[in-house]
Amino acid sequence: MKSKFFKALLGLLLCSSTANAANPVSLVDETLTYDVMYKWGFINKVAGYATMTLRNDGDLYRASVYAENAPWANSIYMLRDTLYTTMTKDGFFPVSYTYIAHENGKYKKDVLHFQHDGNTFTADAVRYKRSAPGEPMTSSTLHLEAQGMTVDMLSSFFYLRTLDFDNMKNGQSIAVNIFSGSKKEKLRITYKGKKSVSLNGRTFSAYYINFTFTRKGVESSEPISGWISTDGQRIPLKVEGSLPVGKVRAIYTGPNP
Repeated sequence: MKSKFFKALLGLLLCSSTANAANPVSLVDETLTYDVMYKWGFINKVAGYATMTLRNDGDLYRASVYAENAPWANSIYMLRDTLYTTMTKDGFFPVSYTYIAHENGKYKKDVLHFQHDGNTFTADAVRYKRSAPGEPMTSSTLHLEAQGMTVDMLSSFFYLRTLDFDNMKNGQSIAVNIFSGSKKEKLRITYKGKKSVSLNGRTFSAYYINFTFTRKGVESSEPISGWISTDGQRIPLKVEGSLPVGKVRAIYTGPNP
């Protein structure tokens, strides 16, 4: 569930340097909350929660997201994950990224520092891991490089909100690179037009998209669907992906100042 959740909610895409972009966007300080729903047959329960924040800091944006299980799911799989990103306001280029995971006694921390020169993006990544409580901490390093717009799993969420969906054709696809502490992937987004989505008794007009992750030309996840509000905030309202058993959905529950 963790992998699907973060690829759906946080890997919410972006575009290559040739994609259509909207007019320059200035995002306001915000805190957004989500329920993570698990559905399998007659089971349809809140399995977790996520809170995402954005803060302005001079020429930079600083963002974070925290995700955890619902209490009933702790006995099945303990999850406490936190992500941080710093990105430029001009271009939404990532500067640094940190991913911290606590899962069933295991610990992992990825730290990336980004640079770019023209169309070439690089990152030096350090991964810290502890396989079980009391076990020694290990570390490894990795240098990543790609051509074309490159983001991390969290900065992609905000870059997406600058895309000019109104001038994209139904079925048009765009792609971008994503770096993590262990690999680089390609994220491809396909615009599917406008649709209405109902959440918590309200109906929203939304841009409907499908997206996939690929690594070395092979899809690393099944297609994921997303709905993004058409208003000025461009809030991701819902994302949905399949699991080996059942489906997982991240549902927007509103601002939480």
